[in-house]
Formats: sequence, C-alpha cells, structure tokens
Amino acid sequence: MKKLLYIFLVAGILLFSCSDEVGEDSFTPTSSFICQIDGEQLSDAAPTAEILTTNPAINGALEIIGSSNLPNGRVMNTITLTIYNFSSISENTTIYLGSQGQGKLWKGADEFITMQPLFIGSISFSKITPNKVSGTFSFEAYNADNSTSVSVTEGTFSNISY
Repeated sequence: MKKLLYIFLVAGILLFSCSDEVGEDSFTPTSSFICQIDGEQLSDAAPTAEILTTNPAINGALEIIGSSNLPNGRVMNTITLTIYNFSSISENTTIYLGSQGQGKLWKGADEFITMQPLFIGSISFSKITPNKVSGTFSFEAYNADNSTSVSVTEGTFSNISY
C-alpha cells in the first residue's frame, strides 16, 4: 500500500512540477499593418510579404501588402510597399520610396503610385529577422488617370512573415 501511495505521490509531483515551457520560437505574435489614407484608418490583421523572385529586374525585392475596407464598408484598399535589394537593407535605416510604384495604393479601381519628384515617401525597418519584419512608412501617391493624389501616413507594420 505504501508503494502505491509513493507512486501516486511521485506521479503527482512530476505532473504538477512540469510546467508548459514556452521557448522564444514557440510564441508567435500576431502581425499587423495599419496606416491612415487621407485621414481614414486602414487596418489589416493578416498582411503578407514575400521576396520577389519571378522578375529578373526586381529579384530580391521585398513586397509587403496590407488590405482592408475603409470604415462604413466603402471600397477595398490595398497598399503595396516594394523595397528593392532588400538583402542590403539594415535596421533603422530610412529607405526612400521614390521610384515609380515602390509605394502603391489601390483604392477600389483607382491606382495611386509613388513617383519622383513630388510623390515620394519613406520606410524604415525597426526589426529585420530571417523571416519577419517590423517598421514604419508613409508616402504620397498620384493617380495619373484622374490627376488626384493621396497621403498615406502613420503607417506601421509588425511581425510580418516573409
């Protein structure tokens, strides 16, 4: 009987003393992509990113995409940020979004893009790991079809896997 009591006691101690160990790699914070488009907030809880490899002219570029409807169910908006030569980018360095299309906004069927000299912006990566990025951005973009522009401000992205 004592042996059985000791077995239950040892088993109970083992079960309760083993806590769920959480390593650094097992905790995955959620990703986010937030900005203001002419003062209206765009939020995407599932943004995407990828290293481009299908176009020899921009191979190695990082493309980050965030999409959502603006408040009140209005049209879908998609922002695309393209960072050329991403492997040479380091944390806390400002990259200018001046080349045509480095910053792009699809607002419904209208496309607004960055282009020098007036419609430019910047992006800065606060964290770059081998598979995730975080940072801030803003840009001005132009629609040549209807001669209008938009301001994308207060942009942040966090823990986006690529």
